[in-house]
Amino acid sequence: MNCNRDAIGARITWSAGGVKRSKLKNNGGSYLSSHDPREVLGLGPAAKLDWLEIKWPLPSGKIQRFTDVPVDRYVKIVEGKALA
Repeated sequence: MNCNRDAIGARITWSAGGVKRSKLKNNGGSYLSSHDPREVLGLGPAAKLDWLEIKWPLPSGKIQRFTDVPVDRYVKIVEGKALA
C-alpha cells in the first residue's frame, strides 16, 4: 500500500561530504497561501550527494535509498520506483 499522494510525513535523510542531514516532509503553507511542495536539500560545500534515503509515511512505511542522485536540479521521486 502506498502513502499519501504528497508524501506528507516522509522522513528525508541524506549525506553530502560525509555530513548527515535529515528533514520531515510537511504540508507547509497557511490559510489562503500557496506552498511549493518540492523539497530543496542542502549540500554545504560538497559537490554531490553521497546518498539519499526516504522513509515513506504509513501505511507503507517503506524505506528507499538512492545513490548517484543528480544535483542542481529538481528530481521527481515516486514511492517504490527507481530514479528516472
